[in-house]
Amino acid sequence: MKNNNNNKDNQETPGTRPGGLFDFIQQTNVIGNVIAAAATQKNSFEPLPFSNSSLFEENYDESSLRININPFATNKHIFLPKTPITVSVSAERKHGAHIFHPYNYTLSFTHGEHKWEVVRTFKEIKDTHKSLSKIVKQDLGRSCSDISQEEYKDDWPLFPTEHDHLISSNLIGERCKHLAEYLKRMLTYPPFRDHPNTLQLLGVSPLSFMIGLSSSHIEYLLPKRTGDNVYYGHFSQIKLCCDNIKIRYAKRWFILKDTYIVYTNLENNNLVGFAMLVDRAFRCETKIKAGAYHAVEIRNLQRNLILKFKNAQQQKDWHEKITWVLNNSGRCFNDVSLLKNGSYAPVRRNQLCKWYVNSAQYMEHVMMGLNNAKEEIFITDWWFSPELFLKRPTDDLQFRLDKILLKKSREGVKIYIMLFKEVSFAIGLLSYRVKNLLTQNGTNANIRVLRHPEHSPSGVFLWSHHEKMVIIDQSVAFFGGIDLCFGRWDDDLHRLIDLGRQENRTELDPPVTTETHAYNLANLAQQIQKYPKERAIDVEKNTGETDLNNNLDDSTADIKIPLESPTVTPSKPDALIVAALMGNSIAKFKLGRNNRLTTQLSAPAQSSPVYQPDTPTNSLSIMTRGSEKSKSFNMKNEKVDLRSLKTDDVEITTDHNKNLNVPTDPTQADVNDVDSNNRKDRVKRRWDKFKKTVKRRSHNPLNRLRRRSSGSDSSGDYSEYTDSDEEGRHSFNEEKVELPIISNEGHYWIGKDYSNTYKMDFKDVHDFSRDQFDRTVTPRMPWRDEGLVVIGEAARDLARHFIQRWNQCKREKVRQNDSYPFLLPKSYQEPFNYDYTEWFKEQFYKCEVQMTRSLDAWSGGISETEFSILNSYCDLIQKSEHYIYIENQFFVTTTDPVRDTDVKNMIGGELVERIMRAFRDKKKFRVYVVLPLLPGFDNPNAIQAVQYYNLRSIINGDFSIYKALKNRGVPDPFEYITFYGMRNWSVLMGKLVQEIIYVHSKLMIVDDKYVICGSANVNDRSMLGKRDSEIAAVVKDEELFQSVLDGQKVLVGKYANSLRKKIFKLHLGIYFNNPNKIDVQDCVCDEFYNYFRSVSKTNTEVYDEVFKCLPSDNITDFQILASYGEKSCLSKVDPPAGKKELDEKVNGFIVDFPLKFLCKEKNFFPDIRTPEGMVPIAMWT
Repeated sequence: MKNNNNNKDNQETPGTRPGGLFDFIQQTNVIGNVIAAAATQKNSFEPLPFSNSSLFEENYDESSLRININPFATNKHIFLPKTPITVSVSAERKHGAHIFHPYNYTLSFTHGEHKWEVVRTFKEIKDTHKSLSKIVKQDLGRSCSDISQEEYKDDWPLFPTEHDHLISSNLIGERCKHLAEYLKRMLTYPPFRDHPNTLQLLGVSPLSFMIGLSSSHIEYLLPKRTGDNVYYGHFSQIKLCCDNIKIRYAKRWFILKDTYIVYTNLENNNLVGFAMLVDRAFRCETKIKAGAYHAVEIRNLQRNLILKFKNAQQQKDWHEKITWVLNNSGRCFNDVSLLKNGSYAPVRRNQLCKWYVNSAQYMEHVMMGLNNAKEEIFITDWWFSPELFLKRPTDDLQFRLDKILLKKSREGVKIYIMLFKEVSFAIGLLSYRVKNLLTQNGTNANIRVLRHPEHSPSGVFLWSHHEKMVIIDQSVAFFGGIDLCFGRWDDDLHRLIDLGRQENRTELDPPVTTETHAYNLANLAQQIQKYPKERAIDVEKNTGETDLNNNLDDSTADIKIPLESPTVTPSKPDALIVAALMGNSIAKFKLGRNNRLTTQLSAPAQSSPVYQPDTPTNSLSIMTRGSEKSKSFNMKNEKVDLRSLKTDDVEITTDHNKNLNVPTDPTQADVNDVDSNNRKDRVKRRWDKFKKTVKRRSHNPLNRLRRRSSGSDSSGDYSEYTDSDEEGRHSFNEEKVELPIISNEGHYWIGKDYSNTYKMDFKDVHDFSRDQFDRTVTPRMPWRDEGLVVIGEAARDLARHFIQRWNQCKREKVRQNDSYPFLLPKSYQEPFNYDYTEWFKEQFYKCEVQMTRSLDAWSGGISETEFSILNSYCDLIQKSEHYIYIENQFFVTTTDPVRDTDVKNMIGGELVERIMRAFRDKKKFRVYVVLPLLPGFDNPNAIQAVQYYNLRSIINGDFSIYKALKNRGVPDPFEYITFYGMRNWSVLMGKLVQEIIYVHSKLMIVDDKYVICGSANVNDRSMLGKRDSEIAAVVKDEELFQSVLDGQKVLVGKYANSLRKKIFKLHLGIYFNNPNKIDVQDCVCDEFYNYFRSVSKTNTEVYDEVFKCLPSDNITDFQILASYGEKSCLSKVDPPAGKKELDEKVNGFIVDFPLKFLCKEKNFFPDIRTPEGMVPIAMWT
């Protein structure tokens, strides 16, 4: 092209060139070229002396270019230390050559691993030289042109002074060499190299070579149209009557990175501005816009941006560069075909993943991650408790969350925290106190806390930011359902008791009650036969009292039991029998004048307080928690409910409506339930019959559930699988886990961390070290949760979500506060090589991971609502083949969102469709759903509201799953889908106590291949996108092995399979001890499904028998509810028998979810006159 232009220049064909002035200029140019060729080289150059040789030494290292240091430095470093810059220059004659600037010079630079090119004119290079000459004049006191040739030094840069139009075409190559040599020498001197004009010439900025960021595709100082403002979470243009008045442009230094475009303000120390991230809506169009004839309009989901260029060529260059980014490095965020289920992020392969069941190890690993952070820490939480201990048991402050964060801030790590800004009169999360505490009232420059939303301008009162995540250096992401706050820490034991160094008295107190229970009367006839007539005692009518000390053992303690009943007054013999039920512990008893028996009882060691039932009697403010130890299934001790085993002799009743028989006379039900001796005989007979059945049948289901040794005989498909599956046998042996040692050296839950929200919600959280409950009376509420950690690009995707939200929040709330910076995503271009091995020695699984979220205009400033979590749930349900396991805090869904006016998410409908497919194909398909037995509130109306919609989604009403299945011809929906909760029990200071284990998880496992885990509940608040903001990861296993589901060999994933097996073992009480080797590998086959249901059913019955727990299928209306806690139960009338029942029959934590709870109440949603009834329905759904 150059040669053709030169030939054209030399042609003088008449008529082809204009005459006059143009000919004169051309002739002058030729004469100038001759003169230039004859001139000596040194007369054609101007020196640029190095005025201070000591400034060649660079006093910073590479760490100064980290993302947590350089953007905040007063004197920002630009280039890599001790790394030379190589330069090459080429020239190209302009098309339709300009008279005075006929050439464009392409400057090519290499700096370490960075390579880039810029196109400049000779004038731009010369202007830079003039700016640097002023520095020399200030240092030396004379200009560069005054320096004689004799003073020149060999290493000085020499600038070629000849003007472009004086250089002939055949000499332009030499000109390029001179310019390259000048630039190379000039860039070795830091004062010249770091000058703003030099940086602009080179097209670099403090973000160009920052460690962790990508190389820049193009940078330049461009006019940006102003007038975009934040309004209620979006950007909106301020419109005036006249465009000429409205439009104003401000120059900013723009930088195009791998997945975003950002600008800095040169006039404000290169302060980083708002970064426009590449997303599904990112577009770049060349337009004539608002008088800018060389303009580019850039749009994404968060804002529009207009850039103006000085000529068409510059406009074209930027448009081409941005288009290249969209088609290459940014394609994964822009190409809708790569954004599965409408997510903002693509599927990432070969990610390192680890799951967490319960929060003990999760929080300890979060602590390790925080301690090893090098640059940045991102944290979001619904509730954040700075005084939380991340490692237990301890009171060492080095393990406390706020101390860890403050320590890292002193090390220079930047910490950014986003908290949900609560409506303070409705809920006391004290986010403002947290902000002041961590930022030290704004004086800690390395910790910045933003609270969102601002309620009054936005009108957002009902929704919340619900994400829970901790991101280390944009490389390691912890997230899930676990808030870093009080009450969340728990381990696999789900303990109810934490007395620290105080000894717990496990010897049971004798029953102390104020009424004669039906239980006592039901056993009178049997007990009378046990007592000899010679022990009958005459009553002295005169005194009304009889001393029985002579007839009883002197070694027993004094016990006093008032026996008063408004309905039943025992006769004298009956009273004696009731007293005799106390056994050898009775020392004295007296019969009063009113024929009421009074006795004095005391424990051998110390007197005990009057026993109070654990379960409240008149409200739903119930205690809910777990046991001291995980029970194991033991065939010798276990009283197996034969109804759970499908043999020739016994069958499990699968019709849930038949199982949930509710007696019309609750008192009579209690009498039958607590007839322990008859029941023991009955169970013994069942067990004997079962043993005979085992001998008769070689294919007993329990035998099929056991792992057999390779040398044992096997029969049946299931046994064949267990013998031949080497991978399964190997993993089974490896999963033996030692029971954790419980330390009594200190509290595991300190102060407010010892909580029970069923009894009372958190109060006075600022007084965090003071107990809210008497630990010797009130058990804690155990907490069930799941989380995960991801290392790799997926963690960077989650950091990208955090950055998008942070930048939007900063733009809305603290736009003019420079101490709150805009954040930048790290690069995706280079292979991920974050070194975590020194502090993370746990086993990881290689998986595909896609980050999904629920986000809207109010929560993230985006113009299109994202609900990719809901889409992912529906997608996995549709593609499931064998089973689905759901563990969630809520279950509010619908089967018909068109007709259902209250609930809109279709998870329930998708479950129905999948079950119907299995029903039509006559294939086994299982859905396990685990929920909290009661919503976690201390307010009965709030409990009613949430429980109403849970049951409405499951079994009550036209839009419920069970009703839909029944209407479509499924005779027994419980063959496909079942619902469960969790409980635990213990002995607290001589009293039997129980609690609901509060399920806070947000988890779904499908076919041992797929896992969804995050912060999203199964309800409209989390799923629709317009309400709460949420995040979740869709994990697909990449490491597969052969296993068995429904008796068929299938490939399953190590991540999902190991997670599901631990969960099921904990449910069944065989995680720490599994002597009978109950196999949880095949969770689809009839044998395991029936076994799982039988364990849950037995646990439920025993809890009801011992405690009369709430909620219960026996409570069908409010009338029964009001008096249910007053009913007789073993924990009140015979604690030793109750403990024996619990010890021998309860396995693990799983219990049936009470689907018949308040079933006779057509609508038990709170009355409209209550505050809970007045708020919008969307609050509860």
